[in-house]
Amino acid sequence: MKIVIRRFLISARMGLLLVTVPACLALTVPTMGHASALEKVGEGAAVGFDIAVLRTLGSLRLIVGAAALIPATMITTLTLPFNRDPGQYREVADTLVVGPANYVFRRPLGEDFAGE
Repeated sequence: MKIVIRRFLISARMGLLLVTVPACLALTVPTMGHASALEKVGEGAAVGFDIAVLRTLGSLRLIVGAAALIPATMITTLTLPFNRDPGQYREVADTLVVGPANYVFRRPLGEDFAGE
């Protein structure tokens, strides 16, 4: 009787082992493939944040900068007889309009959030 029980336990362990190992492998192999899917979800979140928040704020900055460029141009024109620096207007335009326009329209989606 002991031999029968012992053989049954050995065969049960082998059966459990034969079921458990493939099941573990079946569970781990798909998760290895999902690592790239998780990265894509992270990229999607970055792109969504970029479009919804950063591009919107950059557009507002562009509009305010374009509106501020008009008085800045007048001030620059009035100071032209005293200050003969022709690059002064270009510097003001780069700060108020060109920089925000590059940040909104030329920067890749979801990348380079600092705009550098």
